[in-house]
Amino acid sequence: MHRLLLVIALLPGFAACQREVGEGDVVTYLRARPAADRERLVRQVEPPAENTKLVRRGDAPLTLLGNTLDLGDAMPEVALFDAKLGKIDLAAYRGKLVVFSVVPSIDTRVCEIQTHKVSDVIPRLPEGTAVFTVSRDLPFAQQRFKEEALTQTLMGSDYHGGSFGRGFGIEIKETGLLARSVWVIGTDGKIAYREIVADQGNEPNYDALVEAVKRIAGT
Repeated sequence: MHRLLLVIALLPGFAACQREVGEGDVVTYLRARPAADRERLVRQVEPPAENTKLVRRGDAPLTLLGNTLDLGDAMPEVALFDAKLGKIDLAAYRGKLVVFSVVPSIDTRVCEIQTHKVSDVIPRLPEGTAVFTVSRDLPFAQQRFKEEALTQTLMGSDYHGGSFGRGFGIEIKETGLLARSVWVIGTDGKIAYREIVADQGNEPNYDALVEAVKRIAGT
């Protein structure tokens, strides 16, 4: 009943409804909504799962919020934003290999190194592979970095709404930033490779990333 009351409070118009709203009303309403809306409401009502076993900084464990995606999981519907604050059309990349190089912040040393090294391996990847650097930095900061550092990766910011971090299950509770990781999305839209860096102060394995993309592409 407590969760039902929370859902009612979140639904447009229900909170101001003059009659008593029951469970059937809520179920009917939710069934008529798009899946993304239902998932958003569930996330708001139910606290996310917490995992302290995957990442750490040095000896100190860090907490990942949500259910972290694994191999074979479908990539969820998430939003990333470009330098003009426009939503990146990730649907346009369906059917292509996509690499997400995720960093906590491009304005830190290891994240800068990771972004440069991932950019450097792009010529070794199969033609047509889309490579994104993803962080919660503002899009303006990402674009400034891209222009000054002359990196070749596309930039995607998770600053607005944070759906990428929550959807992939890599939002760090202690900082609100994203966990250092690399992901490969296959042409079928599923997770084909991932490396979530155990010690967030370290870099991912770039050679393993390249070999994984080649293997997934069949080259």
